[in-house]
Amino acid sequence: AQLKRFLSSRLYRHERVTAAMRDAQQVVRRLFDAYAADLSRMPDEHRERAERHGPRAVADYIAGMTDRYALREFARQCP
Repeated sequence: AQLKRFLSSRLYRHERVTAAMRDAQQVVRRLFDAYAADLSRMPDEHRERAERHGPRAVADYIAGMTDRYALREFARQCP
């Protein structure tokens, strides 16, 4: 219980960690909005899947991205 409290206050809920999480959520949210608004921004294979299956396919595409790729796409798609 003591370790759990320590980790919770000093790691899991540390302000730098929560700020990074908020930033990451914003990247994912804005990427989703950009792709959902214009499916042509997605690679052909993923665009075709999104045309057939809708927003879930957009979410799946983003979920499969590495952090580095998502940030690169965010810079490209959401200037």
